[in-house]
Amino acid sequence: MPTAFRERHNGESLREPPYHDIMQLTDEERQELARKIGGLQNYNPVVLRELARQDRRFLAPLIMAILSAEFRGIDFFGRFVVESEEYNVPWHMTLAFVRQTYDESRHTHLNMKLLESLGSYVGEYPDIVLGPGRDVSEIPPEELDPAILIARINVALEGFALTTFDEIREMAQKLGETLIEHCHDYNMADEVTHVAIGDYWLERLSEEAPWRVNRAKAAQEEFEKGIAMVRQMAAQYMGSQANGSAN
Repeated sequence: MPTAFRERHNGESLREPPYHDIMQLTDEERQELARKIGGLQNYNPVVLRELARQDRRFLAPLIMAILSAEFRGIDFFGRFVVESEEYNVPWHMTLAFVRQTYDESRHTHLNMKLLESLGSYVGEYPDIVLGPGRDVSEIPPEELDPAILIARINVALEGFALTTFDEIREMAQKLGETLIEHCHDYNMADEVTHVAIGDYWLERLSEEAPWRVNRAKAAQEEFEKGIAMVRQMAAQYMGSQANGSAN
């Protein structure tokens, strides 16, 4: 099933097939998803990764959960490039995000091929929508400062992606899933660069406006706390499941 982005007359990027957020599933779709993965509570990348260690059928929903974030990366960084003049950022910073948009596009291609190799396709499982929306109107004006955006996205979220890809690569290696291991080794290498881009430009932007440092650091820490909470809840859930099975 082909997937692509296209431009509408108003400049909004759309995916084909369209995003289908897990929060917008019909009752019938929720029941079908629960049947496939053993319960809606399992549709979490951390939980799916642990389940995939025991059962290969969880690999496809895991890859789709990761793929959702990659598509959103194209949305965010592509839009940033197009609208960079509005943010009044250095030209070379715009070029850095051109490169990052290309990287996100490659990640989507690799993960789509992984889905195919697992007998799945984009649309079989819903999207988990993370990060800023495609429409900047969804973001409060005071948070549109480029330093805050890159602190949250490049430093915090891409740092999380770096850890996640490393964990998936390690899991795939142990399972003998060489294609998944190989693809996420490439993806992980890109995330190292993406975090470095964030660190570099956060420092450069703060040279001209020192007040940005504390605001960006606070935004980064807030985002990282949210991610850590999700990971902790998933770990506790898996721990409770393991204890239940043992009893």
